[in-house]
Amino acid sequence: MSNQPLSVVNAIESLVSAYNQEVTEFDQMVTEADQLQEQNDKLNILIKDYEQGAAVLLKNLENAQIKLAQANRERDQALTKNQDANITLAAFKEVAGTPKKLREKVKSYKDRLENQRLASEQQKRKYQDECKKNAQLKEQILELENRLDVAAINQIYRNDNDIIQTYPYHLGGMVEGHDEQQTPLLYLNQSGRGGLILLNKDDEAELVEAPKGGLRPKKETLEHCGKWLRRAKANGWQTDVKDIKALANSSD
Repeated sequence: MSNQPLSVVNAIESLVSAYNQEVTEFDQMVTEADQLQEQNDKLNILIKDYEQGAAVLLKNLENAQIKLAQANRERDQALTKNQDANITLAAFKEVAGTPKKLREKVKSYKDRLENQRLASEQQKRKYQDECKKNAQLKEQILELENRLDVAAINQIYRNDNDIIQTYPYHLGGMVEGHDEQQTPLLYLNQSGRGGLILLNKDDEAELVEAPKGGLRPKKETLEHCGKWLRRAKANGWQTDVKDIKALANSSD
């Protein structure tokens, strides 16, 4: 092996090659940052839509509660009228002038009582319907809150310079050779570099292939990601708030 010093031309070529390599890596980092920003913008739009939907549901719930209170008042009024009619009927029987008039009065009161009974049953049905609507609205609000939490990017783990966040999108063929239905995790280093962590064919968590000298997550980080991703796979890649809380690093 020759120990002759590099010529000026060779030195310049080496410097140009090193500079081009740095430019390529910087362009790749900028592209990844732009893609993440685009995904984050879409997520912000989705969250605003969900917030508007939640406001409509809450308004509907308030209206339903007002209607329910009115139905309760009308029901109580009907019950009071029914009691008054029974008292009046009992008193009338005691003071009625003739059997004929008594029969007519009794029939009149029976008709009124029947109408009041039907009105009371109608109010009862309205009350039950309002209760059912209230229960449905509460379920919709809880579901909406859950979807908002899951749709957000959440930090679930940190170990020194390793940071792991949820990535609320299916892979969709973005990384060749991996299941398109995966919901990957986002690995970020304290230095600002990052990448996706996916399950490989052996169901082990791994960072997508990086250039020589690229990112190298810690063993503990990959083990935590493996636990998360295996659980998500068992649930058909559907994640809810309970999963996020259960697997989040308690020291974060």
